Amino acid sequence: MARADERLTTDGRIKNSPAFADRSGTELIYVLQERPVQFRLMRMKLADKVGVQIHPQQTKTEFEPALSADGNVLAFVQSRGNLSLALVIHDLRIGKDFEVPPGAGFSGPRSPAISPDGTRVLFSYPDQGRQRILSVNLEARDQKTIIDSDGVNNWPDFSPDGRRIVFASTRDDDYEIYSSAADGSDVRRLTHSPRQDVRPRFSPDGSQIAFMSARDGNYEIYVMKPDGSDVRRVTNNPESDDYPAWQPDGKRLVVVSERSGRHDLYLVDLP
Repeated sequence: MARADERLTTDGRIKNSPAFADRSGTELIYVLQERPVQFRLMRMKLADKVGVQIHPQQTKTEFEPALSADGNVLAFVQSRGNLSLALVIHDLRIGKDFEVPPGAGFSGPRSPAISPDGTRVLFSYPDQGRQRILSVNLEARDQKTIIDSDGVNNWPDFSPDGRRIVFASTRDDDYEIYSSAADGSDVRRLTHSPRQDVRPRFSPDGSQIAFMSARDGNYEIYVMKPDGSDVRRVTNNPESDDYPAWQPDGKRLVVVSERSGRHDLYLVDLP
């Protein structure tokens, strides 16, 4: 029998983008809407379920955190003004920040993901009427284009062995999930549903992909095999479930779930 969902936060405030801090699975990082105009990066130990601000003196909005597997590199998006965004890559080993600056006009990097070997950072970037997926090293240099097509390409994630990535794309007029080789070749479409499928995340062993889909008329979490087969629904709530993140042991998912109008983090079992 499946365990009851384990509620990790109880304040009910808007949250998004949970991610485990390292392979131990003892700490989470997530984003909290502290004020209407500011989102903060938070850290929480699962043992006590107490959220602590990562940058308590920060006045800028920060969101979409990504961590290296060893927990030594934290990448996140930081607001620099009205719809002007920068990607910050913080190397905890040397205590130094590197950044991909905002683009011209109202634009900037989004949705960072760090390679399993901790050497590259993927991110989505709007440019010339479309949104590509690019890659840089930890010093925000050596930029390469990985995914380039019409429409929006967003929410990249690496497979555990670093050989493939998954992402969502509107290249076929609707948000669907695709995979490709890590260099952007061999693109394969994985989902075929009439409503959006977004935010794919590989399981720690690479055998499954979790994602959010509105295919049944409501935002719910699903899992599937890396080839798009064996799709299974994980959550079943009348309100929205989104932002799946795998426990490092691959046994449960952390999701942001809206229940009775309150948004909190929950650990949920796989089907």
